[in-house]
Amino acid sequence: MKLRSSQQDADPSTSNTPDHKSKGHSSRSHCESPTCPPPHSSSSTAEKGLPAIVRAHDIFNLIFIGILNLQNVYYLATGKGFNEFFMSTMLYFLADLVFVGARPLSVKSPLIILAHHIITALYILIPYSYPQYAWCMSYAMLVEINTWLLIAKRTLHTRYAPALEVAFLFTWVLLRNILYPYLIYAFFKEWRLASVTFGSPWNPILLTPIFQLCLTGLNMHWTVNLIKARLSGGSRKQL
Repeated sequence: MKLRSSQQDADPSTSNTPDHKSKGHSSRSHCESPTCPPPHSSSSTAEKGLPAIVRAHDIFNLIFIGILNLQNVYYLATGKGFNEFFMSTMLYFLADLVFVGARPLSVKSPLIILAHHIITALYILIPYSYPQYAWCMSYAMLVEINTWLLIAKRTLHTRYAPALEVAFLFTWVLLRNILYPYLIYAFFKEWRLASVTFGSPWNPILLTPIFQLCLTGLNMHWTVNLIKARLSGGSRKQL
């Protein structure tokens, strides 16, 4: 349910690196997402690729988010393994919370990431406490497929980079811009039904459409930044 992972270039995948051919002015990075790696202070750093702390964070995310995605797909396909999926997800968010808190330079906007992780960790306690809503967490966590692709297309320099780019953009629109807004409506309906069951509209399920609205708003903010970066040519700049 989150959008996290080191992201650069509001696509998001570029860096701030000095341009020594531009009359002393630095070229401007188009990284707008809060999980972008922080800007570099010198061209020598850029030439070496990702800073060590950013690369470590990326590898951590690639491995852990990859596991979460496999667990999620398994749960959706079989209806089994939700507890294991929940525990892994909670462990991931808490571990990344500590990582980003201890190493804030591993992302561009650590405060946003920390707030996101706290909200999400609280959010997923609802389906854990009320198992009939496990599907809500599973569908919301599908966005991590896009997160994984975002990190992979920058970190894994392979001949499949064009395919990763296409998959990244497709899943961005499908999951962040279509599925997430729809889930606000779906969770709102669940809250209405839960209000009958609980005998009051003031029940824990009320938090689900509210949290989902917040996360969807964040996705739309990142989408605007992504479009701006693409239109300004930011997507051509690779870290």
